[in-house]
Amino acid sequence: MKVKCFRCGKELGQPDASNADYVIAEDTVAIEPREVLVALLHNQQTLEKLAEGSIIEDEEYDQISVSSTAEATELYGEGLVRVVARTKDVVVQKTGVICPDCYRDTDFLIWGVHKPCAG
Repeated sequence: MKVKCFRCGKELGQPDASNADYVIAEDTVAIEPREVLVALLHNQQTLEKLAEGSIIEDEEYDQISVSSTAEATELYGEGLVRVVARTKDVVVQKTGVICPDCYRDTDFLIWGVHKPCAG
């Protein structure tokens, strides 16, 4: 498997601890769309519309990210209208293989040329 340094593009061949570093770094962060759960909660305006029998759009409810429907039910009880899934851009930490020349002191080293040997 031929791998290139994600910073400079230099071909590393088969990366291992003698010719590359495997790192977590600031420049390995990506923004990716992910599905998140959002609890829709009543607020004063939606309660008034509910009493009037008016239609309420999802955007009118207060919205809070939750990990599950069970969590939302436990936290918000009767104020919870429903839980919906939404696609949202989230920051995801990635890893990368780099050549020894591209190593930075701020990189978190998982393995590689710059990792001190134990013992």
